[in-house]
This record gives sequence, structure tokens and C-alpha cells, in this order.
Amino acid sequence: MRIALIGAGPRGLLVLERLIAWHREQPLTPLTITLFDPYPIGGRVWRRDQPAQLVTNTIAQHLTLFYDQTVADPGPLWPGPDMAQWAQGPAAEYLRETDAPAALQAAAAALGPNDFPPRALFGEYQRWTFTELQRRAAANVTITHRRTLVSAVTPQATGFTVTAERPAHYDAVVMALGTSPNTPTREQNDLLRFADTHAALYWPPSFPAEGDLETLTADDVVILRGLGLSFFDFMSRFTEGRGGHFTRTATGLTYHPSGREPRLVAGSRRGLPYHAKGRNQKAPGELTPAHFLTPPQLTRWATAGPLAGLTFWQALQHEVEHTYYSKVLAERVDADALAQFQAAHLRDPEQAVAELTLPAALRLDWASLLTPPAGTPTAAIKAYLRADIAAAQAGTTTGPLTSALEVLRDLRDRVRAVIEQGLLSDEELLDFFFRWFNGTNDFLSIGPPVFRLEQLLALIEAGVITILPPGIDVTAAHGYFLATAPGAPVYRGTALIEARVPAANAPTAQNPLLAQLLHADLATLAELQLPGDRRFQTGAVLVDRQTQQLLNAAHQPQGKLFFWGVPTEGVNWLTTASPRPFVNDVNLRFANRIARQCLA
Repeated sequence: MRIALIGAGPRGLLVLERLIAWHREQPLTPLTITLFDPYPIGGRVWRRDQPAQLVTNTIAQHLTLFYDQTVADPGPLWPGPDMAQWAQGPAAEYLRETDAPAALQAAAAALGPNDFPPRALFGEYQRWTFTELQRRAAANVTITHRRTLVSAVTPQATGFTVTAERPAHYDAVVMALGTSPNTPTREQNDLLRFADTHAALYWPPSFPAEGDLETLTADDVVILRGLGLSFFDFMSRFTEGRGGHFTRTATGLTYHPSGREPRLVAGSRRGLPYHAKGRNQKAPGELTPAHFLTPPQLTRWATAGPLAGLTFWQALQHEVEHTYYSKVLAERVDADALAQFQAAHLRDPEQAVAELTLPAALRLDWASLLTPPAGTPTAAIKAYLRADIAAAQAGTTTGPLTSALEVLRDLRDRVRAVIEQGLLSDEELLDFFFRWFNGTNDFLSIGPPVFRLEQLLALIEAGVITILPPGIDVTAAHGYFLATAPGAPVYRGTALIEARVPAANAPTAQNPLLAQLLHADLATLAELQLPGDRRFQTGAVLVDRQTQQLLNAAHQPQGKLFFWGVPTEGVNWLTTASPRPFVNDVNLRFANRIARQCLA
């Protein structure tokens, strides 16, 4: 049997691990597995040749490439180390033998379970996993990596032809294409032409670890549009990457500039960076259980008919509030009083919260979580950062706010179930879930490590970065990019960088394979049916949610042709999340299911 894995990043390796494990169940069948990726094992995002200060957004003990016993999709168990265990185990010898940079070897030696590893080091973990899987494979299993771009997959009477530099036949094909650059929009093309005409710099959404920033000097003003995760990568490249450094004092971080930093002006519609990830205190596999988004409640909603987005959001708020007020009260009342509140909250959450005798400062104020504090723009952003830093440092089991926001991460599978079971109407899915909830959830729960917010605060105080109030507006005129926001002056920039990665949008993706699949009707886009016989294309590649088989233009599966990951965002949910051990991780479930079907 011959299997093609297109994409050699984490998802490709997850399927490879499962294929090797399942092959032990039928060891007499010869198996040839080819991984296709123009980049080294690990793919584009996790390359070795990126700055060491660029880190993952997940702590080391929450990163794995190995199936475990909690996965609710039965399969053979062949354990392997999570990234933290790898760093303290086989990493040293592997990195030494592969001539890894000294900085990465030092980073591995110092990495603790709750540290955020360099992205390049996560790439090394992936490459070690690949060699480990080659070692585990039986003698009649051949595994190769072809560093080339696949341009077409074509179904045949039996199996598929995969075209790279030359066509080859495979019995099963699994595609995990990751994030692709997009064809520039009209606005982006206008900005590119403006930059070219005026010797300025414009970067459309891109991969923040890539690209040459050395043309920008201390004389430049760089406008960063976006305050999400990519913003912090650019912030780091323009500061630590230019030779600046931070020192810690009793009151926080202080930045010591190198003198090579450009002036940075940043903003977004919300005007705030994402809430920081808290200091982890949870044991491996520890999750907050659902109290309101339970399977029986989802069944009741399914029976009652289309679910209102607001009803779903209120239930999720109740989950967050249950943890928040339990943590607040645990510090102030005895165990009996705490238990009484928790029972009352499960019966009538709004009434239970209303009856609490707490000062306003201790109540969970959703509006204050989502909007800047009062005051001048500089005072407001500093107040937000200081409060969020303190909350994150309080910890994920003892800090009330951080523990509460962790619930949004812990209950991701319950949110997925709402989508997978079709509980929201297509109109609610578009207007509430895609247009409002996704951004809100990202802002509250997928933020950077807390040290990034400490660095940002230090850079603001050093005068290196200015954060604009909500509602950044950027135009191009008189040879400059002009950035402003309500209540802010106009800043003239010599460079404009879209501080975000390319959106998942199959019709505009600059990926020849995806274009070929859509053109040949082997793939199609997920559509939403809206009132008035209107249709909305999500930009997501349509797959069978249960099997991850690619669906064609007639919405039919095509045998052993599988497609999963980022380009399915909008059919699947939160496809950028990394695989996490011991929590019945969705990536591990899908990988096991795909591998089992490939070998069936």
C-alpha cells in the first residue's frame, strides 16, 4: 500500500505516527509512506532558521505528537514524549548529532514543562519525531520525505495520482496544507503600489518570522496594524532582534534599547492586545468540567430547534463565572458557604451572582474585559497591561480571572460540539459565531505568554511603541502611511505591516494544489444558507466532519482522499490549535481516524 501525506508539519506527523502504530496490526502488508513538503520536516512555521526569541504560544508540556490513552477514538497505543519530556530526555543527543545551533541546544537544556519553547525548537522536536517514527517502523515500511510542492491530486479508477516533479500513484492521500498566502486584495494592491512609488515598505498579511526587516532603520516609523499574536513577533524582531534587551526589576521589566529600533505605532479595531496566557498551575490532562454546556444540555437544545447565539454565549459566560466566583469566594468564605453558592449558581446562575455581597471591583465585568479602561490612551493601555499581567501571574488554578478565562480553553470541545451538531442556524453561525464570537474568544483565550505583555509595557514606557486607541484607521498620502484613531493624532509612517497571518480563504489561497482541487471540482467551499435565499461562501474547504474526507462539488466523499487542518476553518473550528496530551485532543482523534481509514 502506498500513502501520500501532503504537508510535513504537526498534522502530517500525527497521521504518520498513527499509520506506523496501526501497521503493527497488519504487519505483513508492505507500506510506503511519502511526505511531501517543500520545507524541512516540521513545515514552514517551525523552521530552524528563525530567531530564537520567537516562541510557541503553548507551554512545552501541552505540546505532543503522540496518541495517548485519553483519545476517544480507539487505536493502538505506542507512547512517546511530549515536548517537555523530549527536551529533558533525547533532545540533547539529537540536537548535538544534528549540529543544531548552540542557542537551540541551550534552550532545550533549560526548557521546563511550563515554559514556552522557541518555535525553532518545536521544529526540532518534530524532526526528532520523524526519525523516531522511522526507527519504529517495521522492515517492510518505507518512509521518505520529498522536499517539493505538490501541484495536483487526481483520482483514478483505483487510488490517486499525485503530481509533484513527476506523477506517482498512491492508494490514499492525506492533505494538511496549513496556512497559505493569499492573493492581495484591492486595498493591499493599492498599498503595494503606493509603497513602490514612494520608496516605502508595505507588507500584506504574512508569516511574521519571515522577511527582511533590515532595510528599516532607527529613522523609520513602522505602523503595525493588528495587536494579535503576530504583533508580538514583529515587536520582538524590532527590539530584541535589533540587539535591545530587557532586565527585570522589583516592579517589572525595563527595556534597554540598542539604538537600532524604529519607532513603532500599533493599533487594532479593539485597541487592546490579547489577554495573556496565565502562569500554568494545572497538572497534565487537568481540565475544568462543563456545568452548563453539558452533553444533555446540547441534546435539549437540539430537540428545541435552532439555538440562538446569545443563549450559547450566556451558557459559556455561566461556565466562566462559575469558576471565577468560586475562586473569589474560596479566599473569603468557609467551605460550606462556597458549596452553597456553587449549588445555587448551578440552579440559577444569574440570581446566585446577583445575591453575592461583593464590592464592584471583585465582580466579573465582561465589558471591562473587552474594552480599554478609562483615561488617556497611554494611561488606559498601561492600566490594562498592568492589570492583565497581575491576573495572569496569579496562576491558572489560584488566580480568579486567569482560572476563569482558562475555562474557554478547557471547553473547546463543547464549543466544537455546538458547531458539529448544527445547533446554530446558518444565519447565527455567520453573524454571531464567525463575525463576533471567534474574535472575542481569541481575544480572551489565545493570547501570548505573560512575559510578552510585560515586554510591551516596558517598550511603551521606553518610548519605543505607541498603542493607538480603538479603531485604527490607515490611509496613504503625501508619500507616507498615515495612522490615526479616534482621540489620537496622526502618525506618519514609512512602513506599514499587517500584523496578522493570512486568513484561511481557499478561493484566494496561493497554493497550486488547492487551486487545482477547486478548479477540477474535487473540492468545494462550505456555504451558508441565509434568509431570502441568500448564500454565503465561508472560504472553508468542505470536508466530512466525521471522517475528514474531502467532499467534491457534489458534496460526495472520494474514497481515501482526506483533507484537514487550517483550510477547513469554518467547517472545523479552531484548526490552528496545537495537539495537547491527555485531554482527548481533537487533532489526535482526527489523526487516528484518518490513519485507520487509510489502512482499511
